[in-house]
Amino acid sequence: MSIRIRPRPATSSTWPTTDDHLHPDWCARGHACGLGEHRAQPVTLRVPGHGVVVLTRVLAADGSQHAEIRTRINLAPGDTNARTHLMRIVTEFDAALRRMVRPQRRTP
Repeated sequence: MSIRIRPRPATSSTWPTTDDHLHPDWCARGHACGLGEHRAQPVTLRVPGHGVVVLTRVLAADGSQHAEIRTRINLAPGDTNARTHLMRIVTEFDAALRRMVRPQRRTP
């Protein structure tokens, strides 16, 4: 698996840097930030030839934060195998999501 973090975009005349105090320090600014939300530079995880996951931190207009996760997974060849593969993917994502949203235990 490889991890890639895109470099921060250069500022432009259409997005001044004088408003930096309005953005969280992790905000990517530029076209990635807008419509009332702030978005970090995406983090890309790759398994070459098999799939890609892109994770982006988002601060919504209402002040809530969330992780936006997009994924692309190559399916097994053939319709029957692809359907079986899809069911496994859904099952694994369901289990992973349930683990990720579970409150963390505090250690003393």
